Amino acid sequence: MSVFADWQPVYAKHGVATFPVQVTPDNQKKPLVVGYLKTGLRGSGQLALKFADARSFGFACGSRNRLTVIDMDSTDSAIVDEGERLFGHSPLVWRTGSGKYAMPFRFNGEGRRIRPIASLPIDVLGGGFAVAPPSAGAIRDYEIIRGSLADLDELPTARVPDEIARETHRAPLPDRIPEGRRNNDLFEHCRSIVGYCRTVDELVDAAKTWAGNRLAIGSSPVSSAEIVKTCRSVWRYRGGRKRIMNTIVEAHQYAALKADLAALGVFAYLSAENGLASEFMIADGLARANGWPRRVVPSARKTLLDLRIIECVRQPRKNSPGLYRWAIPQD
Repeated sequence: MSVFADWQPVYAKHGVATFPVQVTPDNQKKPLVVGYLKTGLRGSGQLALKFADARSFGFACGSRNRLTVIDMDSTDSAIVDEGERLFGHSPLVWRTGSGKYAMPFRFNGEGRRIRPIASLPIDVLGGGFAVAPPSAGAIRDYEIIRGSLADLDELPTARVPDEIARETHRAPLPDRIPEGRRNNDLFEHCRSIVGYCRTVDELVDAAKTWAGNRLAIGSSPVSSAEIVKTCRSVWRYRGGRKRIMNTIVEAHQYAALKADLAALGVFAYLSAENGLASEFMIADGLARANGWPRRVVPSARKTLLDLRIIECVRQPRKNSPGLYRWAIPQD
């Protein structure tokens, strides 16, 4: 059943532009398109046609959709009471795909702040993106537990908790980094925060803010291209990601492939023979052509499909083998 195509016009009615997202079994959220943070209502409608089968979707937080999301990273329902004590009451609350909680407010320039109060598992998402209900999640579907989407039209703004205000006021100015050290320090900073970023765009935004605050006065700025290059390098190998031939796989995919050497071998062969934008066949005759056991190819093909490393473009038919492409976003 489609989720994104059905709900895209509902969110658009309330001025929220959505885009398709893939939620992996280990709860990683990956937008299926580039430039998703700039998606407008017209582009969102076109994406609903192109990704009609997507079961998860999200929206950009911040000024574009005028939304700030308080992301409460706990499965204990008491975290909602704590979030309301700090940020105020929102008429709309949903449970996420991992059983945690989130509530939106009208954007008021909050920015994206991860764990602004160190003792509480609460993030302020005035930037980046959030997965929207009723998307399919890693464990369960996202579910509205209070209010309805009609409440998006009348959201209050969140208040700034005293704890955050005091923390911001007392925070010392960061040490400035001299020009000769800045690239190394930028790389190390990106490595330290990549685990808190849901996408490479969020990492780039955070790195640009850090670079602007930390460079020594009078030094030339780090170019945007250099920041993006560093962020992509860090992002590519975060959390156990591995490059196999020309293709990068996530940690859980790599672990599964290591346990299935036949699938790993077929995957490496396909990666060496086919570029990232290629569409290719994985016919059973591939085994005979390469001197492999007969059952290797169909078994490996199923494993790669189950792991969402490849996806089917055209189902196999009589006298016409199936057509496949890489399903892994190479960001």
